[in-house]
Amino acid sequence: MKQLYEDLWVSTPEFPASEDEPVLMMHGFLLQHLRGNMLISRVENPEDHQTIAECGGMIRHYLTHWHEAGPATRLLQQRFNSALYCHARALGQVSHFAEADDTFNSAEVHCGSFHVVPTPGHTPGSTSYLYASPYGKTYLFVGDTVTLSHGRWVTVLVEESNENALRQTLEFYRALRPDVVLMGTTIGHLAWQEVDVRQWLALLDEAENNVLDLRQSVGQTGIH
Repeated sequence: MKQLYEDLWVSTPEFPASEDEPVLMMHGFLLQHLRGNMLISRVENPEDHQTIAECGGMIRHYLTHWHEAGPATRLLQQRFNSALYCHARALGQVSHFAEADDTFNSAEVHCGSFHVVPTPGHTPGSTSYLYASPYGKTYLFVGDTVTLSHGRWVTVLVEESNENALRQTLEFYRALRPDVVLMGTTIGHLAWQEVDVRQWLALLDEAENNVLDLRQSVGQTGIH
């Protein structure tokens, strides 16, 4: 794991097998919260699990959508006795890997300051997480509702995506003011990007105009 900020780490990139996109990368994030450490997205690397232990373990694991569930989801839950959270509409698929401890289907605030915000479109259960760090930056974890593909901002459509819901989510994003955007999956780029207001709105414009449509090639290439 690599430390990004005083209270935030990013996992070692995971490279799912993809002949068409060899630089497809998946990432997870460890957030040091006053109530205890929280994991966001996917972390499969055992060395990263040891880093989590050395940082004091974790109390919660949040998925931005069901594609992030994997073999390590249950292992982390058991090792750290942590609670697994996902959107109610992701529960069926997540349960193939681990039993969620709780679900949500509307905006909530957890642990007093961690904002859970359903942002459907990429998948019905896609969710973003917003956190204003006491060290000064506001983090927005977006999964891959918007992400970087070979240096350009895109939105991602798969078989279960809803284009109208995705457009509404992008419009909702415009009202937010993150300092750092953190992505669960990227192609050929780092998993985070610092932004100001102008850059944030510009990247949303770019993503809205660049649709990575994988509906005819799911399982063959691209972002999940």
